[in-house]
Amino acid sequence: MINIFRVFLSDVKRLSSNVVAIVIIMGLSIIPALYAWFNIMSNWDPYGEGATSQMNIAVYSCDEGVALGGLSVNVGSTVIENLEANKTIGWVFTETEMDALQGVYNGDFYAALVVPENFTEDMLSFLNGDPNHPTISYYENSKKNAIATKITSKVKTTVQEEVNAAILSTLTEAASSAGELLAGNSESITEGVLVKLEEIEQNLGTYANLLNTLSLLTGSAADLVDTTQSILPSVEGLIEGSQGSVSAMQESVLSGSQTAQAVASMVDISLNNINAQLSNVNQTVQNFTVDTSFADQLKGFEKVSDMVYGTLDTLDSFDVDTSSVRESFGKLEGSIDEFTADVAITDEKLNTLKGTVADCISSVSSSISSLQSSFDYSIAPGLNNSVNNIEISLIEAQSMLESLDDSFPQIDSALESYQTTLENGTGDITATKEYVIELQNGVRELIDSLNGLSDNEQYKEVMELLETEPEIIASFISSPIQMDEVAFYEIETYGSAMSPFYTVLALWVGALITVALVHVKVVDTDDLKGVKNYQKFFGRYIVFFLIGQAQTLITVLGNLFYVQIYCVHPFLFWVTSAIISFMFTLFMYSLTYSFGNVGEAIAVVIMVVQVAGAGGTFPVEVLPAVYQAVYKFLPFTYAMNGLRECVGGFYGNYLAKDLGVLGIYILISVAIGLLRKPFAKLNHMIEESKEKSGLLI
Repeated sequence: MINIFRVFLSDVKRLSSNVVAIVIIMGLSIIPALYAWFNIMSNWDPYGEGATSQMNIAVYSCDEGVALGGLSVNVGSTVIENLEANKTIGWVFTETEMDALQGVYNGDFYAALVVPENFTEDMLSFLNGDPNHPTISYYENSKKNAIATKITSKVKTTVQEEVNAAILSTLTEAASSAGELLAGNSESITEGVLVKLEEIEQNLGTYANLLNTLSLLTGSAADLVDTTQSILPSVEGLIEGSQGSVSAMQESVLSGSQTAQAVASMVDISLNNINAQLSNVNQTVQNFTVDTSFADQLKGFEKVSDMVYGTLDTLDSFDVDTSSVRESFGKLEGSIDEFTADVAITDEKLNTLKGTVADCISSVSSSISSLQSSFDYSIAPGLNNSVNNIEISLIEAQSMLESLDDSFPQIDSALESYQTTLENGTGDITATKEYVIELQNGVRELIDSLNGLSDNEQYKEVMELLETEPEIIASFISSPIQMDEVAFYEIETYGSAMSPFYTVLALWVGALITVALVHVKVVDTDDLKGVKNYQKFFGRYIVFFLIGQAQTLITVLGNLFYVQIYCVHPFLFWVTSAIISFMFTLFMYSLTYSFGNVGEAIAVVIMVVQVAGAGGTFPVEVLPAVYQAVYKFLPFTYAMNGLRECVGGFYGNYLAKDLGVLGIYILISVAIGLLRKPFAKLNHMIEESKEKSGLLI
């Protein structure tokens, strides 16, 4: 042990007496730290917004958009708007498509995105059952920078997410808006449906009554035919009188047919005339000013009122429901009375009355139109058909009576046939009446169901859902899943995460430079007589160890306080780095001590392999198979893992395991150093050969 320190003290004496040597040692101590600091800072946050926002990517949209149900949709414009608010990339919105492409070619932009003109149309093509996948053109300059293309490739995902969110948000907002409109007007919509169903139910009732009347009529006709057959033998002598009677009846029926048609026409004319008169009244009222003599202008309204109530009374005789017209017209009369009763009408009240009169007249006209439609299609056809059927029957009877002189025996057969026809017709009418009554009952059940709909819990839940704000529903549909990210051993910056790799690499480089500049061979002098080879080995190594520790201390302190890396266990970070430096310096010192320049070359090769294959920058799983096979045997692997435990936080005894593996390398390094003597002759031959070249050191 004393001889080992004799060698060390001898080295210290020589170094301290040489200024150049001291400067070189100081340089050796600082260079690895500079290497680590510059690399860590250059990789501090390359994927953060502050860095990626400096990378320019061009964007241009040719999208023309489409109209969807009254809603203008342009997904391209929506994407542009969303990207304008996105600061993760340096988006450049060009004026033309050519500007974007030219910028990619000449290197102004790393990439370019171009939205085609039919993008929205293709996006919504699924609505017509013929989906056509939309595409966005993405142009990339792969020559400009290899890593940049990997960063900008995230742009494609970002834009896809923006497009998906935009189309889902647009469609959902449109659907939700419609739902909100439905929910907000559900009560009025339901009331409108109920009014229509009530009208249908009333019309069906009227039709059923008409069919019942026709059934009774055909039944009476059948009874008449049956009676005629029973008295037929006694009427043969009365043929001429019968012919005259039938002719008289036919004239009466023809007159009745004309009367029915006239009544139907008069009702239509009256209703149309009422609408025209109401329109004139409305025009008169709208021309009123506060100075108008209202009573004089509205004298004619009494005649309109008489016409309305006269026509409604006529319709009541046909069992037509005129209540809605009467109610609406009553409101109109009330509004007209206000004109004639109030002698001092202001402009504000005049405008209010004008609007009220216009609304009332519109309501009356609508009710009259509904009433006219009900009469024309339900009552009038029944009147005309009944009279027409009787007319046809009498014409046939007249024809038969005229032929009785020659074919009286055929009358009985004809009457039987006529009776059969009447019976069949009665059966058809009865079946139709029953169907109409059944339909009327179904409509009544539907009305009862709608009346109770507002109390239904499921209906209330649907309405509450539809009343939700469309923006909330659109936001949920466009992004229904939220990712709850939980980071274990979170490291704040990319540079801090890379500090274990660059610190280990700096310590390896520092050890390599040290063995390249400082001699490992101890020259025999008078002071070192009797010192053995292994003592020389350990004695000279102390200098390398101290230089390595100086390199470690400066590097670690700079990482922690100058670069300010994130580190959970800073003290253990230094302790672990010191052990790593001890192993590295001993390993390379041993290689050089035993193999000379060949050992230095081996150290360089090992460093190159470790930089590429120890998983420092890329996960080892993505590396070629050869690196995956050898990385377990590289000291870098365990040195970086140990420092990562200090930076990110401990898990179990992983740090102790990594340091234990490095201890194995220390033993291997000692073993290599003690093999110097067997290789001494080979190293001597190599040294002589280098000197003869006159070029190599």
